[in-house]
Amino acid sequence: MEEDLLLINKVKESQDVESLKELINRHSGIYVEMVNKYLPNSFEGINKDDVMDDKDFSIYDAAIKFDKNKNTKFSTYVGNLTRWKCLNIYNKNIKYPKICINDNLEKNVSCGSDLKSIEEQEDIKRIFSIIQNHSDKRVRTIFKMRYKNGKKLTPWKKIAKKLSLSIQGCINIHNKHLEEIKRYV
Repeated sequence: MEEDLLLINKVKESQDVESLKELINRHSGIYVEMVNKYLPNSFEGINKDDVMDDKDFSIYDAAIKFDKNKNTKFSTYVGNLTRWKCLNIYNKNIKYPKICINDNLEKNVSCGSDLKSIEEQEDIKRIFSIIQNHSDKRVRTIFKMRYKNGKKLTPWKKIAKKLSLSIQGCINIHNKHLEEIKRYV
């Protein structure tokens, strides 16, 4: 840990290239491990090679941002930054249903969805039926807030606050029931 701190200080203070190379050499393994763990190999919209190519810059960025006063090892810090980076990339590329919901939990075709076929309209009706008839009120609230009126997706933080749940708890409920909806559509 002391060696990492010396290297980090040299990178921060004098942009020492050799110290940066040594940090990259020491911590590339944790970066690669986190990317492999948190980004699927075949997922539409994500090029894992691009994320891997970003390794050197990500470790440099971690060194610049690292705060030794937080009593965290640099390897843990790199691992956590990489994990969150991967999860953010993954979550931004998940295909959420292209629906919007008005206050009465009814479909609103004029809100930006370009429903062209009868089948798509039937799918939307089934989705709304599943949501509206769900026994867990949280599911209705989450979907209603998340996709309300075709505007930008409501942030998870707002939904979590309304339901008095954690952000991850709301995401978990959403994703669980999104999978349920996909089975019926």
